[in-house]
Parts: sequence; structure tokens; C-alpha cells
Amino acid sequence: MNLDAERALLGSLLKDHTLMDDCFLVPADFTEEEEDNRLLFKVLQYAKEHSDEAANPFDPVVLVSKWGARLQRIGGLTRLMALRDSVPSTDSFTYYQRAVRTDRIQQELAELGRQIATNGGGDIAELKAKMEQLEELQQGDSDGGLVHMATLLEGHEKVIAKRANSGGITGAKAASEDFTQLSKGHQIGDLEILAGRPSMGKTLYMANDVDAVTSSGWGDAVFSLEMGGMEIVEQIASCIGGIKRDRIASGQMSDNDWLRYGDALEIIAGRLLYIDDRSGATVEYIRRQVKSLKKKHPGKRWVIHIDFLQFIQTEKNFENTKERIGYITKYLKRMARQLQVCVVCLSAVGRSCEQRPDKRPLMSDLRDSGDIESDADVVTFIYRDDYYYPESPKKGFVEIIVAKGRKIGTGTFDMAFVPSISRFVNLDKDQKYKLAEKVREHEQQRKNRR
Repeated sequence: MNLDAERALLGSLLKDHTLMDDCFLVPADFTEEEEDNRLLFKVLQYAKEHSDEAANPFDPVVLVSKWGARLQRIGGLTRLMALRDSVPSTDSFTYYQRAVRTDRIQQELAELGRQIATNGGGDIAELKAKMEQLEELQQGDSDGGLVHMATLLEGHEKVIAKRANSGGITGAKAASEDFTQLSKGHQIGDLEILAGRPSMGKTLYMANDVDAVTSSGWGDAVFSLEMGGMEIVEQIASCIGGIKRDRIASGQMSDNDWLRYGDALEIIAGRLLYIDDRSGATVEYIRRQVKSLKKKHPGKRWVIHIDFLQFIQTEKNFENTKERIGYITKYLKRMARQLQVCVVCLSAVGRSCEQRPDKRPLMSDLRDSGDIESDADVVTFIYRDDYYYPESPKKGFVEIIVAKGRKIGTGTFDMAFVPSISRFVNLDKDQKYKLAEKVREHEQQRKNRR
């Protein structure tokens, strides 16, 4: 029991009633055995909420005159004056309230631990949630707070010079060179959503993206909630080595395939590349794993790929899928900022786009889209026109549609798609021009037929 912290906190409030505006405690945080402290806190809360514009609603004389019947049982005016005078300064108020809340959570953790140890009872999810609360309390406000803007610019000229030397690319290289130029790479602190209908090639694009990220010296961690880890690794090996996936799957590989396979394995082994294919992984579990990875490799920059959003679970309970997805996207965005990583999360797209003549997905097509759309920094769709229209002039190509870019804007880029070797291939200027001409000719022919 941290009774000293409780008394110091109450004394601080009596000394400065404005501190109640910053107090996050509730009566239940106070020790149950020491009912006087809990009762006094309730009175102070009530007095603050129902004060009649008195200069100081926590003045001991004012309190006793208004709430004397309640306060008499805990010592009345004498107790209030003693508590107020026992605190020389209110500077440590934040420390006091954290100490009170921490003590309460530790007691609850101990009780939950006893329940689990003795009879298998207790809520494991609640136990983990309280451990996270404890961690946040111990972290405190060290990562936030107001700072003068000028301090952020100290040495900033070096940052700008570094950007110039890197060709303007400040983040991790992406599979699409055009996307990399638009976004300046995958950026630390960003949540990116990569979405598309089934069979558009989302997971294969992710394999190419992982290759691009790690080839630029960044670390990458893949959380595969849909496919097995080995299947993802084989796709990455196919992409890096240019080996046909069906040959890897069947084992019917030529001598040249084996040489490429060996080279691909050597490249993968030399990169900072991790995968976790735990089925039913929770967003809290993912955060713990990423945090552990960051500690294991201090100073390294990371992109986190998750396949895919709708399969992520949480240790909290929600009444419906939309609420769960909303919580998860906010959690992922917060994780990206707090752990200083870029999160790229694959997502499903609803069927509504297939009811339109133009099948290209829109932001409104995102399944359970409300929170996804608002929480993400970047939303990118993958679209294959030849999937719906076999005679499409873009047969063998995909469109990378950046539908939302909080800091970068929007755009659409074409890439060649070679699924047999798991590759998305960037186009040079001539190839882009030829494809554009092909599309224009096709549109003209279609108009002439009308």
C-alpha cells in the first residue's frame, strides 16, 4: 500500500485545486482499507464539479462549511489542514498520482496471478492489459510534452543535407519506384494500408516490397496471419532469384534454378529479415514482438508488413467487427509512432467495386472502412484490369493506385506483373509511353465501335 503517496496527493489537491483538472485517478485507485482517503477524494471531486464559482473550492474552511457532515468522520478541519500543510510543494503531483495508480494495478496483478496459479481461473487478457497499463505508467510523459519549435531545428541543416545526398529518398525503398519517388520511401511513424480484391496480387506485391525494403539496408518483419511462413519465404526466394514458383512447389528445378535458389538464400541470409506466421495473432502480440525486435537491434530502421488486417485479433472484446478493426488501426498507427517503425498492413476490399463498370476500388470500398480511411497515412490499392476484362490493353500489368497520401498526395502507377516468378517489374519511360499509347488506341477503337 502506498498510503504516503495517497496522502501527498490529497494534500497537493488541497493546496492547489486546479490540479484536479489534470488528475486521472478515480476513487477505486485509493486503498480500500484506508477508506478515509477514498472518501476525501470523492468529496474533492464533487466539490470541484459543483463549486459555485468560489475562489478556492478546496479551501478547508469552505469544504467543512459545505460538506462538514461527510468530512467530520475523517477528522474534519483539523485533518484537512494537516494534509494541506504536510506537502511543502505540489511539484511532484504527477509522481504522486502515478504512484497511487501503479500500486493499485500491482495489487490487481498479484490477485489475478494468484487466481491463475491456484485454480486456473482469471482472465489472461485482463492480466496482459494491466501489464501494458503498468508499462505506460512507468514510461510516463517522457516521449511527449511541449518543446520550443526552435529546438527542433537545431542541427536540422544536416538532416536536409542528408536528404539531398540520398536523392531525396528519406525512407525505405518500396517495390514501386514511382511510389518511392512520390512518398520518398516508406516513412517512420506511418501506417500504410495496401488493399485489393482477391487475386490482385497483394501478397506477391508484399514479397517484392520486402525485397526492396531489405535491399536498401532496412530491417523488415513480416507477420503472416493468412499464409504459412514457408509459403511467404518461397515467394520471396522466387522473386529474388527469378525462379518459377511452380518449380519450387514441385521440386522440379533445373541446375540453373538451383544456382539461383542458392543465390537467393544467400541474399536472404544476409539481410535483416524476420517472419512470424502465428495464426490468430493479436495486435498487442505484434507490438510486443516488434518492441523486442527493436531492443535486439538498436539503431536499426524497420518496416513491419502484416498480412492481413481483417485477420488480426485483439486481447480486448468488441461487439462487432467494425469496432474491432477501428481499435486495431488506431493501435497500429500508435505503434508506428511510439516504436518508430513504418507499418504496411494488407487489407481486403469489399465487393461493391465489382458492381460498377469501372472496377477500380475506391476508399469507400474498404471493408469496415471508416477507421481505416481516417487512421492510415497512406492507402494504396492494387488493381488488375485484365482480371475483369481479358481483352484489356493492360494485360500483364497492374495499377498501383495511391488513393490517399496524407503528406504525399495521390497518383496511379503501372507495373508489369509476372506471377510465375512472383515479380512486379518497374517500367522505364519507353515502356510507360508504349503502354499509354496502347490504352489510347484501345479506347479509340472502343469509341469507333459504338
